[in-house]
Amino acid sequence: MTELRSALHGILLAKSYLNNVFGVIVEGDSAYACAVLNRILSGIYDGGLETKLAHCFKDFPKLAISQFDRSANSAADYVASMVVSSRFWWERGMPLTRALSFILSKDYFPM
Repeated sequence: MTELRSALHGILLAKSYLNNVFGVIVEGDSAYACAVLNRILSGIYDGGLETKLAHCFKDFPKLAISQFDRSANSAADYVASMVVSSRFWWERGMPLTRALSFILSKDYFPM
């Protein structure tokens, strides 16, 4: 499942900041994916990808799973479309694109 793979990538990225990060909130818009992630967090998992997530979850003293309304997160749509198009490259420390900065501001300060 794509959402679970994305969660794993995000958790692995957060682990690279582990000395500075004590808690993580994993957010998603899929009710099913959030339910699976909560099940994994509670210690019930099937194997494979779920096992990898469970092992990563144990590295964080505080971890929560949260579902949000997709219409409220146009930034995620933008990033997903850029990644799929293969025109997007970003590494830690690089500034955000102007378009993404605008979308984040709009999401943060709704009119």
